[in-house]
Amino acid sequence: MKRQGLVPAALAAVAVPVLMPGVALAQDEGMIVVTGSRVDRDDYDQYYDEGQSAIGLTRKADNFVKPIYVNSDSRDPEVRRAEVTAMLQDVMKLAARQGIALVAGDYKLVPLTDESLKALSFGTGNRPDTTRVKVYARLAVGGSYAGVKEVDAAIAAFVKAVPLTGRSYIETGGTDLAINNPQGYRGAVVKAIADEAKRYAAMFGPDYGIEIRGLDSELYFKQASETEVFLYIEHSFVIRPKQG
Repeated sequence: MKRQGLVPAALAAVAVPVLMPGVALAQDEGMIVVTGSRVDRDDYDQYYDEGQSAIGLTRKADNFVKPIYVNSDSRDPEVRRAEVTAMLQDVMKLAARQGIALVAGDYKLVPLTDESLKALSFGTGNRPDTTRVKVYARLAVGGSYAGVKEVDAAIAAFVKAVPLTGRSYIETGGTDLAINNPQGYRGAVVKAIADEAKRYAAMFGPDYGIEIRGLDSELYFKQASETEVFLYIEHSFVIRPKQG
């Protein structure tokens, strides 16, 4: 990961800015979806963002999450809704038998149960005369699911086994990562910032100290690799001569 360069020690103070990219903001406890910002680079740094902080915490994600879209394109809207609901119930039954967890939500994910199923929003699909509901399959990172390839294969087989209801059908989306309670890592992110700032200050010798600004800012995170997330706080630190 690229870092900001240091200027000569002859300057009285050195400001090292950390910029904020457009990534997810950690506000609430619970499971949070993390999307990757993939760019046209090689495999090593395909998740790197030129604007992101260079200092933070990289850790393994807790889960893979893959959207499952249950659709119906029957002509009557009420029939479409009934077919989507029936297929969703079959998805839940099959997932329970196969040990696949289902969750729902736009940002903070909650388990899909008979009760939460009633609160799901029915939207439109790729065409106006299509009814669609989105849920997520949640699979723990590691073990049988070492990477996206294994997740995609498992969900493809799962979807194929779900029985059709009328004109209902299933589509899937790209596989993302999720982390549990990201705010629980705030202290570790602050420590990473402090350790790196002290390392920078040491390059200037014992007569220089540091001032870190912005540690009260929000916690952000983004995908760092196929299985890891990067958490950081928008901040800056200043290296300056110590006062006598």
